[in-house]
Amino acid sequence: MLGSWPTPLQPADQLSRQLGCRLFFKREDMTGLGGGGNKARKLEFQLGQAIVNGATHIITTGAVQSNHAQLTAAAARKLGLEPHLVLSGQPDDQRRGNLYLDHLMDSELTFVSPPAGRPSLEVINETMVQIAKTITNEGGTPYLIPEGGTDALGTVGYILAVKELVQQISTMQMDAKRILIAVATGTCGTHAGLIAGSSIIPNNFEILGVSVSGNTDIKKAKTARIATETLKLAGYEQTIDEGQVWIEDRFIGSRYADITEACRSAIHLTARSEGIFLDPVYTGKAMAALVHMGQNGQLSRYDAVIFIHTGGLPLLFNYDYAVQ
Repeated sequence: MLGSWPTPLQPADQLSRQLGCRLFFKREDMTGLGGGGNKARKLEFQLGQAIVNGATHIITTGAVQSNHAQLTAAAARKLGLEPHLVLSGQPDDQRRGNLYLDHLMDSELTFVSPPAGRPSLEVINETMVQIAKTITNEGGTPYLIPEGGTDALGTVGYILAVKELVQQISTMQMDAKRILIAVATGTCGTHAGLIAGSSIIPNNFEILGVSVSGNTDIKKAKTARIATETLKLAGYEQTIDEGQVWIEDRFIGSRYADITEACRSAIHLTARSEGIFLDPVYTGKAMAALVHMGQNGQLSRYDAVIFIHTGGLPLLFNYDYAVQ
């Protein structure tokens, strides 16, 4: 296995008092792979397929400070494969955060700045395909993983995460008839997996995805599509429609990775209340949404609130100047 399961489900007593709810953290930041994070569940399936395919090189993409790219490189190294990361943008002069870890693992790096007028992901995917052709011509066998590890194969990992979570709640004998699950959503895979798992495993969850980027209507459609594809791959016939996807989009800021005051405040509050570290791109914004809901009495209607801590600790060492 690439990760250590189950990840802990921990009560957050100090924050609970401040938010007016029974708050728990599902510690997906403690998966035991690389810098930690939710992508390990996806990579278990994707790297498993890569091994079956006889892969020698793993190619994936993300932003310069991508958590997913860093974890993919860690998974590749753990399995004796060569990581090649195609990163969108240009690095700073200093190697910090996830980019430092990418270098530490001796990942092959390609930086891409798409020209104006062309979709960024389209250019990046073309670059990945070209790199794969070069590796093949040199006698290697490449395996491509999409941005964020978001495809049906990887998302199956979060069906298992829902099963794990339901078992933990049962073991803890948590008297909770209505439970809110909150998770940051970027490329939509983890959110889709939670919805897919919840549709086939008996539970009493309401799942909130706190958006960190992009158009909400597009994200709802994408999340529903990926959840449906994941269920089909896992052998189920259920269809998820957009009406089943709950996305909160008021905490993005002006753009992806815009470090808002609400996000900054949530990071400080969580660290000082629980000794748990959030990042300013994903989990900080998800917690900002919960803080807002708690302050407005919206969490008191739930018997329990579970925050999916998707990781991102290395990002704090890149954005430390903005989080102070």
